[in-house]
Amino acid sequence: MNLLSKNFYLLCLILLFPLPVLANGDVASIFNTINLRLTYMQDVALYKAQHHLAIEDVAREKKVLASATRAASQLGLPTNKVDAFFKAQIAVAKAIQYRYRAQWLASAVSGNAPRDLQTQVRPALIKLGEQLNKELADYVMQGGRFVPTQYKAFSDAIKVKYVTVPDKNLLFNALMQITDP
Repeated sequence: MNLLSKNFYLLCLILLFPLPVLANGDVASIFNTINLRLTYMQDVALYKAQHHLAIEDVAREKKVLASATRAASQLGLPTNKVDAFFKAQIAVAKAIQYRYRAQWLASAVSGNAPRDLQTQVRPALIKLGEQLNKELADYVMQGGRFVPTQYKAFSDAIKVKYVTVPDKNLLFNALMQITDP
């Protein structure tokens, strides 16, 4: 095979099997933002336990989803897919909280007092949600796609205690749906 034939063959492969575009050179910031949002769940669980609040807060979840989909729409993201992704995040967040509560039933709570839910945690979660939507929009606008080969990097980035492999699968599958045609 001569050089021209090899170059033509390579070009055909690239056109047939395009590599996912990596916005800003990397998806690590998106994965890290997801992880950072989940780090707040221990504080949420402890605050709710200390104030005798239920983990499940349907009214709050509706507000979070409405805000996320509104922001997604303004950024040009598919709202139904972003809604599904944020629902997956909420499901994993609640699972983390339940797992902490179960641990605390068996042993005393250790560590510092939680950050205040109203003045510290929720504002931080709102800001991180907005940041995540912006990062997702930038990634999609630059032609980025989430593909199965990125799962290991995603899984490695999610380091929060009590996030299980099925939790990671749920999140990553919802993330991939955002960029599916």
